[in-house]
Amino acid sequence: MLNLCVALLAAYVMVSCTEKRDFGILNGEWNVVSVGELVVPDSADVFMGFNIAEQLVYGNTGCNYLTGFFPLDTDSSTPLFSTIGSTRKWCADMTIENAMIPALIDVVDFKVEGDTLCLLNAEGATMLTLVKR
Repeated sequence: MLNLCVALLAAYVMVSCTEKRDFGILNGEWNVVSVGELVVPDSADVFMGFNIAEQLVYGNTGCNYLTGFFPLDTDSSTPLFSTIGSTRKWCADMTIENAMIPALIDVVDFKVEGDTLCLLNAEGATMLTLVKR
């Protein structure tokens, strides 16, 4: 009986550790409303977009454009934006970009509640908050 319980527990752990996340819910464009504690003004037009079918991410930091591959086979310990790149023009105010790029590097997971998307770090802290466009 004990062996059966151990086997069932091991099977449960293996299934829960390999559970796929529903990336389809991210599809489309999202306005960035905050980066950590920094509130992004509506006039900045900072956004991120996800094309799940092609596994692409794109967007704008308020200064530069973002683009990259968005792998769907990651678990919640792998950075989601490790292959993202951006244009490198200089802008008069780069406050949002200077906060956004390092925050994206730390994102490993996400949660969606209604029209709000939270991009989370390994500790579960919200790095960026976005709302559906």
